[in-house]
Amino acid sequence: MAIAVMMSAPLYGSATEIAVTLPPLAGLVSMLDKQAKVLCLLPAGADPHHFQLTPRKIEALNRTQLLIRASYDDGGWPLPPNHFRTLDIWPAADHGWLNPKAVRTALPRIADELIQLHPEQAKAITESLHKALQQTREIEQSWHTVLSTAKVSGILMQHPAWKGLMQSMGVPILTVLESAHHGHEYGPHKLERALTTLDKHPDAWLLADSSHSKRALNWLARHAAHPALQITLDTLGDCGLSWPQLMHRNIARVKAALNQGKP
Repeated sequence: MAIAVMMSAPLYGSATEIAVTLPPLAGLVSMLDKQAKVLCLLPAGADPHHFQLTPRKIEALNRTQLLIRASYDDGGWPLPPNHFRTLDIWPAADHGWLNPKAVRTALPRIADELIQLHPEQAKAITESLHKALQQTREIEQSWHTVLSTAKVSGILMQHPAWKGLMQSMGVPILTVLESAHHGHEYGPHKLERALTTLDKHPDAWLLADSSHSKRALNWLARHAAHPALQITLDTLGDCGLSWPQLMHRNIARVKAALNQGKP
């Protein structure tokens, strides 16, 4: 797709009007304006917790007309202080893009900013917004369906990236080993408590994400009294992936793991 090439390429020219800190935010923009040229600051495979902007990207960022960020997750970045206009979508919630309800709240705000950039596209952006909101409802229902067994079994998580989605779906979160902003806080005592929890809930899922280590979950799976279903989801995707594509990718991963059954 043309949009995927355009958004994944390092766009440093003056025509790039919108910058985003994280790849999923580019995916939200593409739902509303497929022709938008977006500068995605986090490269594919980079760790968002230890990211540093290069001088070249800072220069490109300063030429954009709108910066879209989620400061709860990118708050540690040394972003230039006086950008022309900044939209902070999720200052108080981590990984908001993973929850369709949160996305449904954010999309109208993004649409308003895009219309301010290009008033002549107001009608098209508004029509895209209506379609995008409907997509969030359909994807939310898909999550409800694929998580139906987890609503009974519960989950143990390495990192709380998917906590907001699971809570909105009514999935019991039995243990979270790491906090939102740090890594590897778990020690032997926490692992032992998590193992006890897993043994008490033999059908619980072990939920990992591809942006963080799953070493602790692997240890739990090896030491559990019963085989455990382990699923790794993709938290960030890449800048050429629309938000619905990111969601469907992860729903497919859950379905595949369930179809495989327990090891």
